[in-house]
Amino acid sequence: MRGEYEELACPFCEKGKIIALHFPSVKQEKRRITATFGSKKHISKSKDIWIIQTGCNVCGKSKEEVENELKRQNII
Repeated sequence: MRGEYEELACPFCEKGKIIALHFPSVKQEKRRITATFGSKKHISKSKDIWIIQTGCNVCGKSKEEVENELKRQNII
């Protein structure tokens, strides 16, 4: 799984740029075949992972404050 850098707008001032590392969700399928039960399939999906790299350079908010606000707004 490879992460991608993305730029998000600051949730406080909307002018600053926040750099975040994003690992998108992945679906994984497992299949089990037995002689007595036939085949069974299980699909699982991992969560999106966001790692905030920088704080806002315009309003001066730290990366912890930005991360908490983005989580509160359900953006990450």
